[in-house]
Amino acid sequence: MNPKNYIKTVEKYISDVLSGEKIAGKLEILAVKRHLSDIENAHERKIFFDDKAARKAFAFFSLLKHSKGVFFNKPFDLSPWQAFIVYSLFGWKRADGSRRFRYAYVEVARKNGKTTFAAAIALLMMVFDGERGAEIYFAATKEKQAKICWDEAKNMVGTSGLSKYITVFRSSNTLVMDSTLSKMEPLSGDSKVQDGLNVHFAVCDEKHAWKTDELYNVLTSATGARRQPMIFTITTAGFNKSYPCFDERKVNVEILEGVKQQDNTFVMIFTLDPGDDYNDQRLWQKANPNIGISTNREYIFEEYEIARNHRGTKLTNFLTKLLNIWVDAPTVWIPDEKVAACSYDTTEEMLYGKECYSGLDLASHVDVNALAHFFPNVNGHPVAKLFFWVPEAKIQENADRVDYRLWREQKFMFSTPGDLIDTEWITNGILEVTKKYKCLGLAYDPYKAHGGIVQGLIKGGMERIIDEYSQSIRSMSEPTKELERMVTGAEIDLMNNPVLRWMFRNVTIYTDPNNNIKLDKSKSQNKIDGVVALAMAIGEYMTKTAGKKQDINKWVPRSMPSL
Repeated sequence: MNPKNYIKTVEKYISDVLSGEKIAGKLEILAVKRHLSDIENAHERKIFFDDKAARKAFAFFSLLKHSKGVFFNKPFDLSPWQAFIVYSLFGWKRADGSRRFRYAYVEVARKNGKTTFAAAIALLMMVFDGERGAEIYFAATKEKQAKICWDEAKNMVGTSGLSKYITVFRSSNTLVMDSTLSKMEPLSGDSKVQDGLNVHFAVCDEKHAWKTDELYNVLTSATGARRQPMIFTITTAGFNKSYPCFDERKVNVEILEGVKQQDNTFVMIFTLDPGDDYNDQRLWQKANPNIGISTNREYIFEEYEIARNHRGTKLTNFLTKLLNIWVDAPTVWIPDEKVAACSYDTTEEMLYGKECYSGLDLASHVDVNALAHFFPNVNGHPVAKLFFWVPEAKIQENADRVDYRLWREQKFMFSTPGDLIDTEWITNGILEVTKKYKCLGLAYDPYKAHGGIVQGLIKGGMERIIDEYSQSIRSMSEPTKELERMVTGAEIDLMNNPVLRWMFRNVTIYTDPNNNIKLDKSKSQNKIDGVVALAMAIGEYMTKTAGKKQDINKWVPRSMPSL
């Protein structure tokens, strides 16, 4: 495509996104609005847009041809969203004439041509950027993944007539441009060759899977000797929000929202918006800007049907990889937006003296202990009130990579002194918080009745209501299904508890051949103690009221002596 036509493509893309002509997600819209806002305020920010530089970048893409599939040997025509990214990355400049953006973060669903796109930009940085001794790297956690993008660049060298400038050394997986003494190589987290790098450009591929930022930090620290380097992260959403990529993403979202300013970072995220119904096929374009080009709508629909029928890991993969939605657990039990919707503004004071059933999940001496109070009917709907205790040392070490300290400050969590759980402290805490309500039954797992907590509760006056509760799938299936029904239907108030919401995201469900289900702690990626305690509380309620009317929203439990 002629570079002038690309400018028109970008202008139309911007217009279509802002007018609604193109179905775009909130974050895509914000990226476009950020560009326009920067145009208006460029002078005071000491940046400017170089239209000539953008055209030069487009000119390079007009030289490229695809190397495989149905597009083999056809011209590399940038899609509108890709043209906008190239336009932004290579058009924006600093006052000294160097490129504005040192970092780029692009998040998009699979099958949208991101590998080919990244390889093409890497070739531009090597061939067209005028950098002497440029070092270009394709970085990933494993060598096999890193080599995918390098292979694409290598193949495009052949189809695009660049072999007269670039030599391929297959034995060492290296592309070399002799005229500028530049090279391009794959680089993996398990590679020993990470010292002495002098990075001009690096692609961080599928960063959602990077367990640490060690390799990323190596790359960024190796750009210091370059005038206008760039670290280009391109990824789909991931399964683990505790990995560094999700923290990076949160900052990038804040940049788009204007909460934070970071002029050296370009951000573009294609995903569904919170509250979107993933069953609505019109919205799939939000995560798949290349739909109808490299992404086949029929393929997405077929994967959707499989996910809808099988759920479990099939649904997880569909949401994460084809709709670019971050999911914490390998099996999606209840989507996070469903959990977040469980709010009816119930206050602590509204619960005083109300009847409840409780579940106590006692963990190890160094972990989270959870108490759940389940109120079957408060102003016409059930309510869950959760309490958590952890040792002080766990808050300090923060091995779970969540903000225990903030949760403690907000009174959603309590800490006991020292490295281990202080059982007397927890016992007194349970007695203190429970006496505010009319507790009709408290279930606990006899297998974890350690350290005298249960004995302490009995001595404290709970002997009439405390019950052993088996964690077998037979005992846990029905209350877990009831919890699922209430949360999915937004019938229960979870009182905006961030600890419980985090734990819901961690849940993995075990299902037996008879379709019984159980919360699976061993396979869940992080803590789920609060969810387990709540399921036990609901199980205690169902056991105590067996044979009674089971409509939680309408039925008021029988009166029993209060604690």
